[in-house]
Amino acid sequence: MDTKLKSFKYAMTFKVIAFLLIAISLTTIVLEFQYLLFSDIPLESILVSRYKDSNEFLQNDARRAIILVTDSISDKQSSLANTLGEGYYYYISNGETVITNLADGTADFFQSNKDTFLIKEGYWQYQNNTSYYYRPDYIPDNVSGYIAFSNDYLVNKQNEWNGYRNEVLPIVYGVFGTLAGSLLLLIYLTVVVGKSHRQGELHLNWLDRIPFDVLSLIYLMIATGCALVISNAIPYQYAYVSLKLTSMIIIGTVTFIFLIFSGIFYLTLVKRIKGKTLGKNTIVFKLLFGIFDYFRSLFDGRQFKANKLTEQLFYRQMLFITLSFLMVLLTFIFLLVPPLFLFPPLAEVFLIYFYVKGNRKTFTAIDRGFNESIEDQMRAERLKIQLVTNVSHDLKTPLTSIISYVDLLSKEEGLSENAMDYVRILADKSERLKNIVSDLFDLAKSTSGNIQLQMETIDIKRLVEQTLADMSDEIERSNLQFKTKLPGHAVMINADGQKLYRVLQNLLGNTLKYALAGTRVFVELDEMEGKAIVTLKNTSSYEMNFNEAEIMQRFTRGDDSRSTEGSGLGLSIAESFTHVCGGDFNLQIDGDLFKVKLTFNTLEV
Repeated sequence: MDTKLKSFKYAMTFKVIAFLLIAISLTTIVLEFQYLLFSDIPLESILVSRYKDSNEFLQNDARRAIILVTDSISDKQSSLANTLGEGYYYYISNGETVITNLADGTADFFQSNKDTFLIKEGYWQYQNNTSYYYRPDYIPDNVSGYIAFSNDYLVNKQNEWNGYRNEVLPIVYGVFGTLAGSLLLLIYLTVVVGKSHRQGELHLNWLDRIPFDVLSLIYLMIATGCALVISNAIPYQYAYVSLKLTSMIIIGTVTFIFLIFSGIFYLTLVKRIKGKTLGKNTIVFKLLFGIFDYFRSLFDGRQFKANKLTEQLFYRQMLFITLSFLMVLLTFIFLLVPPLFLFPPLAEVFLIYFYVKGNRKTFTAIDRGFNESIEDQMRAERLKIQLVTNVSHDLKTPLTSIISYVDLLSKEEGLSENAMDYVRILADKSERLKNIVSDLFDLAKSTSGNIQLQMETIDIKRLVEQTLADMSDEIERSNLQFKTKLPGHAVMINADGQKLYRVLQNLLGNTLKYALAGTRVFVELDEMEGKAIVTLKNTSSYEMNFNEAEIMQRFTRGDDSRSTEGSGLGLSIAESFTHVCGGDFNLQIDGDLFKVKLTFNTLEV
């Protein structure tokens, strides 16, 4: 169950679905806000539940009424009432004239009304609340009075306000729910991006290899273009409905495109951070680091680290240059003190003497070591070739006789069952000894360079298929599930086909011997950046308590409990043959995972 859940979690299909859901959800949110703006619904209704507490009430109703009554202090009452409409009560005075629409003509009504606006000395105030205390320019200082609203008017306005809230609140709740879901999907993509269900390692594609500053510039250009299109698509407030609908379609489409590019940019940013390549994979960093590294290489002697004598020579030279520079400075300083003027030249003479003397010793030691190294290598090669020749002649002849006589003995009639078992054991052991001698002979020739190669242009994909086909009987008997991933086209390389066939045969043979029964074996061929990469992966049937260097040693077998199979030379031969064919051999061990990579340069077809 956990394996299926993990496979589903890292599946590319599910990642794409999550990515598209985020883009669609955020686009929907943008369109919903655009709809609210086009529908003239006051967004204040989201936060303010009572209409008379809203700024809409103060600006559209109260302010309008105050302006009208203060401007009409000298007008007739009926004219003002017709202008205001129903639902308003007012009592306004400028010290000389009083206008009101109350029957008793007094201001007592406003003293008990909680929804009264007080006008006094150029100010107006709501409900004796200093939070609503204004001094606008349109109220004369000599005007005072009251304005109130009827309950029926406020109830109608509140019902209208509730209608706005009932329409906009579900949209707001949906927006928050959509944002929460999008955030969860974004967190999921942040965690799983760049990983597959089969491996925990990070996978970078071609987009992740583009320098980040170049990618950022491209993204900025796309974002600027989308912003310009959206700004030009927004209609004026009182545009026709058809124009608003067209605007929403354009804004939604451009927003979706922008979110797609933004999501891609974000995911590649996350992968670069995970892979620790964000800062390094930029043109600016590479340029600055290249300049810095060039100047540092002039003084750190890194190219001489492998040879102590050459390293000593380099540092001696740097010390000589530094001290010589100091002597030049001292010469100019001592010009002011004539008795000390001769000190820097004399010191420079001694410095040159010790510099030349030290260099001569170093050069002598380098020449001696170089000659000794060449002699040792030539001696070792001669001994190796001689040993291989002697072993070949001394073992092959008697071994051939043994195999022949064992074969004749196996054909004799009348032998007991026990005797036939002994003959079969002799045949198996002699054949194994023959293979060991042949492997040792091939390994010695390949490592010494004394091997004949027939380099030619071959299709490594076809070679892998041929090797698998030749070993199909053994594969069927192995109880292993072989999974192949090969390209649909030929992958051409320059190599010795027979030697490379032997490499693949040895690796597959090891897999059949040491892989855990019932597990999967992956044979893959990838072509990227001018390289052909053959990968073999399997799960070991035993605990691999060794490292890569130990298992690559000659006569070393992975499973020490096996004494009847293998010579411990298979991987060494595979590595040597890979190198002589111009390829790279890389072995990785991670827990019970055994992984081999063969890398070759591809050829243009």
